[in-house]
Amino acid sequence: MLSWYYIYVRSYMLERVLHILEQKFNVFVHKTIKYKRIKKRVVKESVPTVSGLVFIQGEISEIQSVLEERCLGVYLVKDRATGLPAQIRDKSMQAFIRMSQISPLRIRIMPHPVGYYSAGHPMVKITSGILDGVEGYQVRISRDKCLITTMGGLTIAIGGVCKESFENIEDCSEISRSFDSVNDIKE
Repeated sequence: MLSWYYIYVRSYMLERVLHILEQKFNVFVHKTIKYKRIKKRVVKESVPTVSGLVFIQGEISEIQSVLEERCLGVYLVKDRATGLPAQIRDKSMQAFIRMSQISPLRIRIMPHPVGYYSAGHPMVKITSGILDGVEGYQVRISRDKCLITTMGGLTIAIGGVCKESFENIEDCSEISRSFDSVNDIKE
């Protein structure tokens, strides 16, 4: 399956860039529901969560060539660690898309890197629900038990993870190490 990449686009260019990219690639924009009062009525409005954040699925060379030819000044976001465009596995992105379709208010894009939130918290792996297989840190933010994970350099908090079952990753690695040592003794 093709990987996902992402760009930041200025809000006044967003519609034009989306129109260009949607012709050739699979594109996703995470949106949040906002309620607005207009003439004594409350109206439900869907707006992008992070202004200008667009996820694109495709071959990196094709995406870069389309951006260079038709979207001047728009570039793929680079991963700070490698200096290459930030790549998101399709499996991780599909879980993110499903979660945003079912409950978009549970997802928050956090301002700090994942290391800021991980100090003193266990690394866990979700074993049930739509987030099955997602790894991250279990952290309490604003009285909500969240899973802090990273996708292509973006730090994402997914709230309400107390309903899913999970296991500590450190415990699993220790168990597998103990099985390896038992097998070594038998041989």
